[in-house]
Amino acid sequence: MDEKSPVQLSVGVLQCGEVPENLRESFIDYNEMIAQSLRTADAGLSCRTWRVFNGEIPRPDACDAWITTGSRYSVNDDNDWTHGFCNFVREVSKLERPFIGICYGMQMMAKALGGKVEFSEKGWGIGVATSSVCRQPLWMGERVDEVNLVVSHQEQVVELPDNATLIAGSDFCPNSIFSIGRHMLGIQGHPEFTADYSRALMEARRSIIPADRIGEGMDSLTKPVNGVLTFEWIAKFIRTALSESSTV
Repeated sequence: MDEKSPVQLSVGVLQCGEVPENLRESFIDYNEMIAQSLRTADAGLSCRTWRVFNGEIPRPDACDAWITTGSRYSVNDDNDWTHGFCNFVREVSKLERPFIGICYGMQMMAKALGGKVEFSEKGWGIGVATSSVCRQPLWMGERVDEVNLVVSHQEQVVELPDNATLIAGSDFCPNSIFSIGRHMLGIQGHPEFTADYSRALMEARRSIIPADRIGEGMDSLTKPVNGVLTFEWIAKFIRTALSESSTV
């Protein structure tokens, strides 16, 4: 092997939902959005998907690291796969395997480890949202004051777990990005979503989202999106967490 080649790592993509049926001809599914973005950020990350929302709960030690997709479901749902996934997150935390929770996954991470998730009185978060960075870990690299990501959610993490560290937030979503220890990272936004997908998703949900909020969301799509940068952070977070674990 070329000594400059990155160490190959396995990343389990925990698929918690899927692209709406009427958008599947135009867009790849959520697990592939995640996998393609990860491979672009770090060619040494090899992905395998488990369809968690269909009850496919893997062993916590089956991969070197884990990352979730988003979902239309709630982490507060009372069903077998939701409870099973909650227990899985707790077990991954005990093993200190890197875990990156995207949107639904971040909310499950918070709930599983002692935080609280509720529907927000502020309503839907859609379009491109700006979060202010309040703490910059080394894996983020060069200083960044703000991060813009596509969002699509009604629920929010309203209480962080006691051992969580807030990294970024906004007036609309105070807990946008947070970490727990060196191995767990939660991101409310969707770095895997493009502005085109956000636009299509808003159009598909016009019947359930107020028209004025849809208008605001559409207007926000002119902002630059930091999805590529965020996946570079995620890749660095995974490698940093595993490197630090191997030296303990």
